[in-house]
Amino acid sequence: MKHVETETGGKFVVEINGEEAGFIQYKWMDEGQINANGTLVHEAYRDQKLGMPLFNRLVAFAKEKELRIYPTCPFVVKTFARHPELSDLLADDYRPGA
Repeated sequence: MKHVETETGGKFVVEINGEEAGFIQYKWMDEGQINANGTLVHEAYRDQKLGMPLFNRLVAFAKEKELRIYPTCPFVVKTFARHPELSDLLADDYRPGA
């Protein structure tokens, strides 16, 4: 999985046969926080269950860098709701459904 960083954020990209199959992206927020603001798996690859590996890579990145995640991407919001054991990674000011 490739990590592409920019000045304002970054994304983790899954490639299959040299072609982008999907990504999860984030933007930097306040010190120590990222906004997980988008996940996309291209239509041709939707049957390959790439969403969770992308989510898991974002979680690993947050743990490595000691970051908190403020999810605004619906997929990331739902995945955190299904995995309460990861709630310690959520930003302190994050309120589900707010």
